[in-house]
Amino acid sequence: MNIGIVYYSRSGNTKKVAELLRDKIKSKKINAELLEIKHTKKPGFFKAARAAMKQTEMPISNSYFDLSKYDTIIVGSPTWASKASPYVKSFFNKAEKYKGKKAGIFFTSSGETEKAKTGDQLKEYLDSIGLETSDNIIGLQMKKEEIKEGKENIEDFIKSMLQK
Repeated sequence: MNIGIVYYSRSGNTKKVAELLRDKIKSKKINAELLEIKHTKKPGFFKAARAAMKQTEMPISNSYFDLSKYDTIIVGSPTWASKASPYVKSFFNKAEKYKGKKAGIFFTSSGETEKAKTGDQLKEYLDSIGLETSDNIIGLQMKKEEIKEGKENIEDFIKSMLQK
């Protein structure tokens, strides 16, 4: 089984969680690779929030992604203005060979995760482009690259991603 962990991280919080997921999956003797979405220019706080509210695509420096080698794709995003980062949309507009693949979602937030609409919004988007997303969405409240809340849900999330 091959798992690709696609994520965007502006502050490092989402990257920290992506690395944690990769390491935990690898400890189960399953291949997991990180695919970082790279911005061309780091957006400021207000520009990022405005783009998230409107779901305006943001320019990324990654030019092409072939996701055919992955059986499962895990997608991670920070929460901006209660929504997913629009960089995820930019990534999938350049990616290929992902339709019909199983997908999981995680998101990070500095606020309470149950108030964020990030997971539901990402699920709706990923389903609309042809991924088969799990209902097991994990939200993690973060503070300076440390998980403040939600860590107890990681093992169940990983188990759900490893099921066929």
